[in-house]
Formats: sequence, C-alpha cells, structure tokens
Amino acid sequence: MKGYGQKSVCAGCFLLLLLSQTLWAGGQERERQFQEAIQAYGRGEYKVASQQFQALARDGVSADLLFNLANSYAQAGESGRAILNYERARRLAPADSDIKGNLELIRKEKGLFQEEQSIGQRVITFFELNQWTGLAAISFFLFAIVLLLPLPPGLKRMPRYVAATLSLFFTAVAISGIIGQYQHWNDGVVIIQGARLRVSPFASAASVGTIQEGRLVRPGKSHGSYFLVEDETGRRGWLEGDAFESIVGVEK
Repeated sequence: MKGYGQKSVCAGCFLLLLLSQTLWAGGQERERQFQEAIQAYGRGEYKVASQQFQALARDGVSADLLFNLANSYAQAGESGRAILNYERARRLAPADSDIKGNLELIRKEKGLFQEEQSIGQRVITFFELNQWTGLAAISFFLFAIVLLLPLPPGLKRMPRYVAATLSLFFTAVAISGIIGQYQHWNDGVVIIQGARLRVSPFASAASVGTIQEGRLVRPGKSHGSYFLVEDETGRRGWLEGDAFESIVGVEK
C-alpha cells in the first residue's frame, strides 16, 4: 500500500507538471499570435490584423485585445465593428481613457449622435454593472454591521447613525447605478451599411429608413429573424438580427 501511494503521488506530480507545461506553451503561442497581429497592424495590414485579433478573441478576451481589434477595424473602415469592440472593451475597463477617447473620436468622425449626458447619467456610467453590484453589496454589508454590532462602552450613538446613514446612501446610489446599467446591458451596435428599419418584422414590409452603421440600438421583442429596436435618437423599427450584434457576447 505504501508503494502504491508513492506511485500515485508521482503520477499526480507528472500530470500537474504536464498540465503546467501545456498551459505555459499555450500562453506563449497566444502571445506570439498577439505580437504577429500587432506587427500586421504596424505594417498597415489592418484587415489581416483584425482577422488575427478576432481569432484570438474566440479563445478569451481582454480589454487590451478588444481595443486592438477595434483599432484594426477602425483603420480598415469597418466603423460598426470598431465601435462594437470599443464598447466591449469599455465594459471591461470603463476607466480606460484610451478606449473612451478612441470611441468618442470614431463616433464624432462618423457623425453619430452623441447626447450630452446629465450628471446622473455620468454617475451611472462611471462604473460597470458588476462594479455597481459589488459596491451595493459592500455598502449594505457595512450598514448591517454598523447597526447590528454592539455599541462599545463610552461611544456615543451619533457616529453610529452617521456611519449607518452614509452606508445606506451609498447602497441607494449603487442600486441606482445597477438599474441604470441594466437598462443598457443588452444594447447592440449596427455592424453593416445600409441596414433598414421596417414597420413590421418582414423583409417585404415598408422601410422607415436606413440606420447608420455604428449606431447603438436597444433590442426589444423579436419575431423570426427581426428585432424591434430603438436607437439612441429614439427612432424605432424592426431590424434584421444579422444587422447588429450585442455588446455582451462574442463576435460572430
């Protein structure tokens, strides 16, 4: 039994070593492919670079990878997919000024509608959904701790009430942020030129006009391959599903 146990440990060590070497080799290969895509971008081969970055994205994404993919699409003239991936990168790194700057630049260049945000909207978009959720959980936990823990001898009640009020205030702000972010969680981006909004979910239905590539849309109910969407200007209509992609998801 003792010898069997030693063999099991050695076999386990071997498998662990083999796994670590496989992961290390896979990481090196991924880094090599990433550098090749960077080099293609540097040579001005933007289409090639976007294809290489896109292939890497299928196995896992990061803000850096999506940012480079968006840059490649932007240089290749595919503004819809560029905006889509800037938005995806911004979801992962909302405080990144480079992502925000490039997104604002391409939207401005393409003449896309940019509504002046109110103070409340700026607060809501300061964090992403998961960050607001974490803040809400921490704030509520502190609120509960402040109220439930016994008051130490000699400590006045006023500091406890102040701490509880502040915790409750931040909890309320975080919940507002969650609600605001959730409303835009399923937003999509139009990725093709000449996409048409229709009055009903059929290819033969009358068109209410085209919707610009790169435009943000909020999908609602669906029928067949069509979705009832509302764009950032408030215009509504039925849009074919292939004409846009959800920001939350992996590129088709």
